[in-house]
Amino acid sequence: MNLRYALSTLGRPAARRAFGRTWMWVCAAGALVTILAVGPRHAFFAVVVWAVCIFAPLRIAVEALHSRGPALRRELTRSIEQRDDRYAGPERVALMVEALFAKEVLLPRLAPPDLRDKVIDAAARVSQSVRRDRGGPHAILRAATVCAALLRRWTDAIAAGEAGAPPGDANGAGPGTLWDSQTSVQDQWGTLRAVAGLAALTKTLIAVYEDSAGVPSEHGASVRALSEAAMDYVDQLGLRLDGPAWDVEGPAFQALPPERLNRLAETWTTFCAAPAPAPRRLRAFLEAVNG
Repeated sequence: MNLRYALSTLGRPAARRAFGRTWMWVCAAGALVTILAVGPRHAFFAVVVWAVCIFAPLRIAVEALHSRGPALRRELTRSIEQRDDRYAGPERVALMVEALFAKEVLLPRLAPPDLRDKVIDAAARVSQSVRRDRGGPHAILRAATVCAALLRRWTDAIAAGEAGAPPGDANGAGPGTLWDSQTSVQDQWGTLRAVAGLAALTKTLIAVYEDSAGVPSEHGASVRALSEAAMDYVDQLGLRLDGPAWDVEGPAFQALPPERLNRLAETWTTFCAAPAPAPRRLRAFLEAVNG
């Protein structure tokens, strides 16, 4: 299971690039050690052996996994998705999160290509960390509730800013730092993409909770509706499309203090903007969610 799972992860371009860089440095170090052992007169031969006979074959084999990797992950998912222990272990959690994301989430058009993998990684890490540290599916529900509360306040703040309301108005939409309608288009797109990713993360976490607990969430339908409406709204706003104003009813989420709102939004935006996999930035967001 562990070897097949590790090979399946190489279906992602970012994973193959990371492996390629690591393997290149390993082979470079091996060539250097070989040159030191046999002498500089044989340097050319040592470099050719390491480059042609060692580095290139494995690198080519890894690139071939771009098509085999996803198929292998589907096979692994099918082998565990009906089992009672399908959430036992980080690999199984990651596979189930990816499968539930595929069933639940359709990202908006403004989402960058790597947002899907980032949301899946974040949902898997949230699910793994809260189950390990706090135990049980209800911990996942608490994390999903925090994300839903941030999503609602963040989208309300964007709508208020676009309507010209002063920061903090619109029924407590949130601090003005959540959205600046006067900033550059590039910065606005970064924020809108982060909100789209947060909506996808929230919807995925609700699905993980319901699947792992075996019961529907009390507010699952309204959270899904909120997430879908938020993704539609940021797509409309980012692409400057005509559409209805933001006016979504939903359950009363827990009140998050401004400091925590800002920390959650900042760490999530930073993670979404960073090149994958960005483990330290994801860890900062997880600490904000669990805090």
